[in-house]
Amino acid sequence: MKNRIYFFTGTGNSLHLAEKIGERVGDCELVSIRANTDLSIPKDLDRLGFVFPVYFWGLPAIVSKFLTKARFPAQGQTYVFVAPTFGGIIGNSVPQAKRLLSQQGISLNYGAGLKMFKNAVTFYEMKEDVQEITRKTDEKAVPLIEAIAEKKENETGKGFKFVDKLHGKNVPLFAEKAKSFNVSDDCLSCGICANICPVQNIDMSEGKPTFGDKCESCLACLQHCPKRAINDGDKTQKRRRYTHPDVGYSEIMKYAR
Repeated sequence: MKNRIYFFTGTGNSLHLAEKIGERVGDCELVSIRANTDLSIPKDLDRLGFVFPVYFWGLPAIVSKFLTKARFPAQGQTYVFVAPTFGGIIGNSVPQAKRLLSQQGISLNYGAGLKMFKNAVTFYEMKEDVQEITRKTDEKAVPLIEAIAEKKENETGKGFKFVDKLHGKNVPLFAEKAKSFNVSDDCLSCGICANICPVQNIDMSEGKPTFGDKCESCLACLQHCPKRAINDGDKTQKRRRYTHPDVGYSEIMKYAR
């Protein structure tokens, strides 16, 4: 039987982990969670996984929506796992995913997160030691990947109610985030930002990006812009950018197609 991993990524961190898991378990298809992702999940999978970043201590809105609307077949013997990536704390991301899966009649067998390079550029400056941090992250990922390969199970807990409240209050605000974005004269009109946006929130109007009100705050447009021409107000102009050193724009777009 095949394995399938659904992933959501902005900088490439979650895709990198999904690819590493896929390589280890073998015979694995990776599917990008985007606005137009097919909601029909195949039956009789050996493993079914979800890899995504943690947003404000919980699930990104697009991941919550996918888990709510996806058409799951009967679970049968399918091993189901979630593997959130995060820069600060994992929060309630695993319990939230577990609850949404349970509402679909799916039992979560394993849930564990991986701390990776912090990259919320609209909140803080990026660290300089990218290669060292990502090297250590790959080492820390090994036990998680092996657990999934061996189909281990664990107790994931219920999370904290106050965290759910904070998450529920703040994540919906991300849809308006792009309204504070601006584009400098350094823009090359390359269209990378529009292509990589997972929710088609960017329109190339007269060769320059304009932003709608469906932002997921993945910040892929800011991080992947080759000229750092997209910024959040006046906060990010001098801040470094980050994309996973092993996952660039082309790799992400390979799955988007």
